Order: sequence, then structure tokens, then C-alpha cells
Amino acid sequence: MQRRSRVSVRHMAHAVVLLLSLFPVMMIALSACDSGPSASSNAPITVWVDADRMKAIQEYEAAHPGSAGKIHAVVVDRTQFPAKVLLENNINSGWPDVVFAEPDLVAQVSDAAHHFPLDLSPYVSADIQKNFAGLDACRFNGKLYCLRNDLAQYVLYYNAPLMQQFGYSVPTTWEQYEALGLQVAKEHPGYIIGEFADAYALDEYFWGGKCPLHQVTGDTLYTNLASPNCMRMASLLDTLIPTGVITTKAGYFDAGMTTLGHQNKILMLPGASWMGEYLFKGTLYPSSNHQLGVAAPLKWQADSQAYTGALGGAAWTISNHTKNVKLAVDFVTWVTTNPTYLGHEANFPAYLPTADIWHQSIASDPIFASDPYPVLKQAATELDPTYSYVRFDDRTIFGTSVVTPVITAGATVSSKLSAYQAQLVALAQSVGYQVTNTAP
Repeated sequence: MQRRSRVSVRHMAHAVVLLLSLFPVMMIALSACDSGPSASSNAPITVWVDADRMKAIQEYEAAHPGSAGKIHAVVVDRTQFPAKVLLENNINSGWPDVVFAEPDLVAQVSDAAHHFPLDLSPYVSADIQKNFAGLDACRFNGKLYCLRNDLAQYVLYYNAPLMQQFGYSVPTTWEQYEALGLQVAKEHPGYIIGEFADAYALDEYFWGGKCPLHQVTGDTLYTNLASPNCMRMASLLDTLIPTGVITTKAGYFDAGMTTLGHQNKILMLPGASWMGEYLFKGTLYPSSNHQLGVAAPLKWQADSQAYTGALGGAAWTISNHTKNVKLAVDFVTWVTTNPTYLGHEANFPAYLPTADIWHQSIASDPIFASDPYPVLKQAATELDPTYSYVRFDDRTIFGTSVVTPVITAGATVSSKLSAYQAQLVALAQSVGYQVTNTAP
């Protein structure tokens, strides 16, 4: 499973302190760094991956016998990626050629201090680029700094037999979702339609609700949690959380959620595309009996189309220090577009022609009430285009400043957004953003 990496506040604080302490030395070192990649068809490349991605390297080498011995794979904890780059900049050596990481981590190494990613625009054709979904997450200041591996677009999961038994229609708008939640609380107490028990609620509701969390132009970050788009979602949550239909007792991966699943108490749950395979199958649903319905992301009635967030979805990025740009680019392009590899993985491929091949792996999966692929493919094109990945961890502070007070003190979501905004602004400024609450 490819979930979005959670960089802790401790790790972020460490990285910021390290940056500040090394800044004068780094600036000298960076001036001596290569201005760009140098070409060599024989130079080996070092690829940082997680254990699951070792298969990608093995399959690439099998398909390209001439690459044998030229790819040195290193399994790393990629949450350490930004801090490691700073150290490598300090000694002017040691950079990996290719790294498997989420776009938010790529964003963290895309500033002048880190000076890491290679702009892939000259190396990846426009025809290939246009077939990716979610590629905007890899564009920073007009440059293409990564290629997406997979997506984790949110959809609305629902228990198809229960919905039929209760006589409910699957909602298509957030307003219908709220109304149905109140009805469920009255008619079927104990059943849930969502969760607000962990920091992933930020993606589940606010990103998907088109709240302007952060939109970056150059080094200017626009954020406005007082926006009507944010407040309408906070109001929905403040209406439903006290009824219990949006639970504060069980996050996605908590034992309490598993218990609710085994008790058949999960009526609906907004969730990422990989959750059918990795959360519902075998965990929330002990058996696969065509229970799981998959519906389109919810939209606000006033909006012309649905928007959705994501929980996970990774990418591949190449160092601008690589000595073998040809091999690095060929590997990254192959591993993100090849149907032999990604077409049979569990996650939704970002490269849509490969996703069409991947469809075959889920079309007849007995956990689903019907083929989920049309919904998943459409949702892949509905990731909020105004959302920008940033050089800091917004999720952890959402958990501490919003989710925790709601759970432990009965606070309203609406009352805590200003505190979250203040912390978000301070953290953004600490990593070099100019912050504004005026929309670009």
C-alpha cells in the first residue's frame, strides 16, 4: 500500500534546525555543485526506494538486460529524504540519482537550499505527460520535478446491501450527505458515515471540499481557512459529529474501525482509492461478498463539478546531480508508464493508459458491489487543481490543533480553524514562504 508519508513535527523541526545551522556552509557548497546533470551512458545510478519498489527495479532490469549491474537500489526511510539532501549538499557528494517519494516530499527538496530535483520537462515528451492524471502535483514553479507512480484519489465508499436494506440513496452532494447523516443518526444510531478521529480528516473533508489550504505561486503561499469553502465544511462536521455518525472514536486504521466493520456498522466512508484493496478487503470486511459500493466524490450543490483530495499516491524524482541522466530518465519513465509493471499492482496508476490495463485486476473482485473502475478513473481527474504540495507538514498540526480538541474537549471544528491557520502560517514562513490570505 502506498499511503501518504506522515512527516512528524519532530522530523520537521529537526530538518529546519539542520537547515539553519548549515545554511552558510550549504550556500558555499551549492555554488560548487553541478549546474546540471552530466551525461554518461556507463555511469551507474543509485535509486532510493521502499521495500515494495524493489520489484520495480527487478522488472526493469529483466526488460532491459543492458542495465544489469547499473542500478544500485537502497531501501531507505524516505521521511529522512529532505534532511539527507541537506547533508549531501554540505559535503557536495552522495546524492541518490532517483528517489521514490510522495509529491509533498519532492516539494520539500525543491527549494534553493536543497537544490535537488531535475526538471523533467525536456526529457519526458508532451504526449506522455498529457496521459498522466495528478501530474500538477509534480509541477513546482513551472518545472516538472517528478512523475506520478500512483494516485490515492478520494471516493465515497458505501455498504451496498445496507443502503438497500435501509432504503437510502447514495448521496451525490455534501448537502445530501449531511441530510442523510442526520437521518441515519435518528433511524439507525450506531452506524457511521465518516470519521474525524485522525489528521487524515484534513484530506477527507477540507481538501475534497475545495478549502484553500495552500496554493503556491513562486514562493508565495495563499491560505485562507476563513474562506466560505472552509467554513461550510466545518459547519457540516459540527452538525454531524455530535450525532455520532461521523465518529471521533475510530480513525481509518484504528482497531475501533475494524470493530465497526466486523459489526457491519460502516454505512459510508469517504476514502482513498487504495482502501478497497488495503483497508476494506480482509480488514473492515472479513469476507468478500460484493458489499463495497464505490461512488463519485461528493460535491457542493453550488459547485459545477466534484473536487477531491488524496491520501497517498507517490512519485519518482531524479537528482539534478545524476551522472547518467539517460538511464535515470528511462527508468523513471518506464516504471511509471509500463503496463507490465503497474498494470498489475494494487494501487491506481497515475498513467491513465496503464490504469486501463490495471482495470482488469479489479473488475471482477468479489469485494465490490459493481465494477469500481469508471468511478475511480473519473475521480482521478478531479483532484483539486488549486491545491499545492508544500515544503512543510500541514497534517500533523491539523491533528494537534483541530482534531485533538474536538475529540478530547468537545470543541467545534469551526472554532479551531483560526488556531490551525496561525500555526500553518508560522510553519510556512519558517521554511521561506511569503504568506498571503488574498487569492491569486
